[in-house]
Amino acid sequence: MIDLLRAEVLKLRSTRTALGLLIAALLIAVLPTIIAVLLIPEEELAATEGAVIAVLGVMPAASLVPILCLVFGILGMTNEYRHGTISYTYLTSPRRWQVIVVKLLVCAVIGTAVMLSAGALALLTATLGAEVRGIDLGVSETLTDSDWDLARDVALILLTTGMMTAFGVALGALIRHQVIAVAGALIWSLAVESILAGLKPSVGEWLPFTAMMQVVANTGDIEPAGPSLSSFEAFLVSLAYIAVASVAAVSITMR
Repeated sequence: MIDLLRAEVLKLRSTRTALGLLIAALLIAVLPTIIAVLLIPEEELAATEGAVIAVLGVMPAASLVPILCLVFGILGMTNEYRHGTISYTYLTSPRRWQVIVVKLLVCAVIGTAVMLSAGALALLTATLGAEVRGIDLGVSETLTDSDWDLARDVALILLTTGMMTAFGVALGALIRHQVIAVAGALIWSLAVESILAGLKPSVGEWLPFTAMMQVVANTGDIEPAGPSLSSFEAFLVSLAYIAVASVAAVSITMR
């Protein structure tokens, strides 16, 4: 297993997929913040103590980077089928379930690290932007309840991103065809689930990507407008989807 982990890390280091993911995530995180710093009137920034800068910088990263990591997970698996390197991978490690498990773990860790980097850059840019505009963000040296809530939300965002990346790997191993897997996942997550959740909320809350997003959204601070899972329930449902997709992928791969 250690050799497989090293091999997966080497594959990601020697290809441009992970680097492209990191660059795209950082751009998504920093560009809205820069636009906010340059265009939002100083009176509005002062009225919100610069919070609008942080919101405009962090929210796009929190909502879009997990989708990027989903695509990254799909590509991490389907690239091997597309370029034929999966044959060498399975010849080197005949226990194919180990290959998929290692890919799940490595890609999930990388997706989480990318999300952490994007969020940190967004906050840093927001802080620097507020200082340039002369806005006090009101950061105190002592930890408050809101600071602990923020830390919890950050941890849940990182957890969700890791799960989305792992789910992408499982989908890639299950579908194998790169274009179909990427296009199908994006259309389903961005369009189909939104429509189903709007038409039938009691059904939509159980769908995979909606459940993963509920891990962060339903932490108890905001009362949801309609039926929804709690953060812990959404976490368990998300793990179930990842497990089912992974087991199905391993079963198909073994055959």
